Amino acid sequence: MATGPSVWAAQGETDVVVELWADRDDDDANGVPDGEQTDIPPQGRADVWPVAPGLGGARVQVVSGGAHARVITGAGHAVPWGGVLPSSGFWQGLSPGRVELTATTQGRGVIHVMLKVSGIDMRDGRGASVDMARSHASLERTQPTRIEGSVDAPYEDFDALRVVVSADEGRGQEQGPDLSVDSVNALGVRLDSIGKLALSTASCPSEHGDVHCWASPPLRFVVDDQDRGHALVKDRSVKAVVGGAIVFRHAGRKAQMIRVLGPRSSPVGPIGLLRASLHSVVLRVAAGGAPAIGGDDAGAVAALRSELGAASAIWGQCGVTFGDPGSLDVRVVDPPPPHLVAMGDGFGIFASGGEVRLRVDGKPIALKTRSGETPGAVALDMARAAERAGLDCQVSSNAPITPGLGPSVDVSFRHKDRTLATADREPNAPLSTDATLTVRIGSVDLSDGLEHFTDMDSMAGTLEERTLLKAIDDRAPATVEVVVVPLFRGGGRIGESFIASDRSSLRNIVVLDRAGIRARKSSLTLAHELGHVLMDLPGHPDDYGVDTPTLLMDSDAAEESPFGPRRISLEECARVVRESGPGSSVPLLVEVPIRPVPMH
Repeated sequence: MATGPSVWAAQGETDVVVELWADRDDDDANGVPDGEQTDIPPQGRADVWPVAPGLGGARVQVVSGGAHARVITGAGHAVPWGGVLPSSGFWQGLSPGRVELTATTQGRGVIHVMLKVSGIDMRDGRGASVDMARSHASLERTQPTRIEGSVDAPYEDFDALRVVVSADEGRGQEQGPDLSVDSVNALGVRLDSIGKLALSTASCPSEHGDVHCWASPPLRFVVDDQDRGHALVKDRSVKAVVGGAIVFRHAGRKAQMIRVLGPRSSPVGPIGLLRASLHSVVLRVAAGGAPAIGGDDAGAVAALRSELGAASAIWGQCGVTFGDPGSLDVRVVDPPPPHLVAMGDGFGIFASGGEVRLRVDGKPIALKTRSGETPGAVALDMARAAERAGLDCQVSSNAPITPGLGPSVDVSFRHKDRTLATADREPNAPLSTDATLTVRIGSVDLSDGLEHFTDMDSMAGTLEERTLLKAIDDRAPATVEVVVVPLFRGGGRIGESFIASDRSSLRNIVVLDRAGIRARKSSLTLAHELGHVLMDLPGHPDDYGVDTPTLLMDSDAAEESPFGPRRISLEECARVVRESGPGSSVPLLVEVPIRPVPMH
């Protein structure tokens, strides 16, 4: 049943035999099956086959089965049966079955033509059809399980799909036709393959009529080698990426394909392809020193891109991508100078009257505080004083900490070109003489680790965290910041996140250290912390529910196997769309239009 060129037979009942595949996928990515379009652009003609030159100009009549195929012109226009075959035309399969034609030529008389059309269908665990053009495949969100029962038996894996092949020949052929499976990315580059798809005789879909059918075991589309290689599923798993496609080939030529996007159904409906914009930074231990990971700057960029690629693959379960890992923007930067002054740091207590004195790039700045003034009012006065000294300021309020009376407010000193200035104390003078208003200059010293927040101040972050992160923050509300530091002070922490619902000036930020990078296989730290941001989730599901160590957002699970914390539930995918999708108040995710996949 090889799909190949037209075969000229000796004069007899059939002179020309052409083998086709029913063209029910969507090569031009317009949401309509190629075989249902009246006019097919070049990108949609991947599965057609040229009419033999000797048939050009012949008048064709249908003997039987005309609904199974059609002719299109070189420009992609469908030609009704009974007309003249265009010399540069193509045969296109529409549904499984046999088409018998007569072609009346001027020089060779009547030629008998047979079109044999085979079909590929996708079926879910309930046996329902998954339309290859109007629907899609999805990445595996279930740990490996053994599939029991016959080839037609239902199964519970939502994301796995069974392949059903239909042909009008092959009865008694237990193994079915030779099909290979390629997984490709959005650029058509092959990621993985199954050399020969296992097929067994199966019952045919009722709509296919008099054909013979074979079915495969449920295929799993997985994100990495850990899932791909497990003994229970290695023969029916293939690595895939959201935005790419699963391509079925026969005799080396494309037969059909299905795109890989988000879940086909969820509490918010089908999820297609969503992209997050990331702003990623690796800190050096000290100015001019070695970066936190990678050994040198190039190694740091490569290491973080690799980690972002792994996190993007995991979040593909929800149709989310962070983009091509090889081209993601990653910078290596020095720790910032002490540019930030915190008013009311800690408890946010009001002023009682006094004076604040400091220097910024050597320029003295002083202001009086008045009894009852809020930290915010003092911060604005400080900003105005700095502006009079020829500086710019960025004033930002922090969320009140748990025991606080109100918010603290930070003043970040900048030059006119927005580069950071340096703040320090006046020599031989206190920073503040106000008895109740706490004023502190923030500094970043990563040699002993970054001082991290606790449950009490998690919503605001520590002064060192704010000094670091407000220097890096690009202030784009729809961007997620990813920051890698050498280590956290005190040990025991490898990653943390700041989320929007904390109502602080630090939001949509993920911080992890090199131990968090090393823990990729066991706990997927970056993917986990990004989950807090995308779901706007302050805690963990197992804090108040059942502990599920296979879920990515489980707070204490760690295991280097397909049964570790790497799965994302449909409910969690739906929350991502609600909290960060295109319809949210601050959309961190934008919908990506589906483009045609180049067929190499």
